[in-house]
Amino acid sequence: MDFRTYVFLFATLSVCINTFVCVVTTLPIPGFKSLRGVVGLITYRAALGSALLGFLYRIGYSVKRPSSWSLSGVKQSIDPIVNSNGFQYSLYCFIFLLGGRPVPTVLMPLATCAAYQVGTILNKHFGSSMVWQSTGASKLFMYAQENMHRAMMTCATMEISMLPVVLMEMFTPARSPTKVFMLVNLLKRRYQCSDNTVFRIKYTYYDSGYYHRQLWGMVGEKTGPVLSRLGPVRFLVDKGKNWFTSGATEKAKQK
Repeated sequence: MDFRTYVFLFATLSVCINTFVCVVTTLPIPGFKSLRGVVGLITYRAALGSALLGFLYRIGYSVKRPSSWSLSGVKQSIDPIVNSNGFQYSLYCFIFLLGGRPVPTVLMPLATCAAYQVGTILNKHFGSSMVWQSTGASKLFMYAQENMHRAMMTCATMEISMLPVVLMEMFTPARSPTKVFMLVNLLKRRYQCSDNTVFRIKYTYYDSGYYHRQLWGMVGEKTGPVLSRLGPVRFLVDKGKNWFTSGATEKAKQK
């Protein structure tokens, strides 16, 4: 394994382990409430920090020198980074590192991607070993690969599900208008994202934006009949929808 592989292996293993421990601390273990709270917060932030490290490392060696130092040249160099899963997930980590109580659901998309990266590295370097074959790890990896589209759809669901969570926090002392603003704009970016790689793995099907558009489409189908009866509210929702989907619509026209 080269240095980059070691960095991604340790970063993604850290995400997986800390996410697992963070989830365990939510279980009603009697007599350890205060300890569970401390450990949960530490592992929650450690998982976010580890994922952020991995994404930033990938961005660091992926940035290409601009063809020219003009505005258009710099923009041409930066645009692929800004529109990448790595950059967008970095913002996702940063948003939830801002503060507030630990929400293990936040970690699920990161842990899923991290688990795929760990599995890919181990399968590449130990796939032919007797231990890998005899323990069923090979079959598990193949099953995960075949069902990656379902896993990525779950990731999109978890990311979008955080919006109502941060909106509800607006009615608590933990309110953060900045977090709401950043998350809404991030989800808009995710809706438009055409990147099909994360960490160092490539999706077997589609790109991130596809899964987000599919889920928002299902939400629209479920809420459409209700909103159609609300008059002025529907007008506001339509305006918001036009703003939210504008970038994706423009890309579709260009294609």
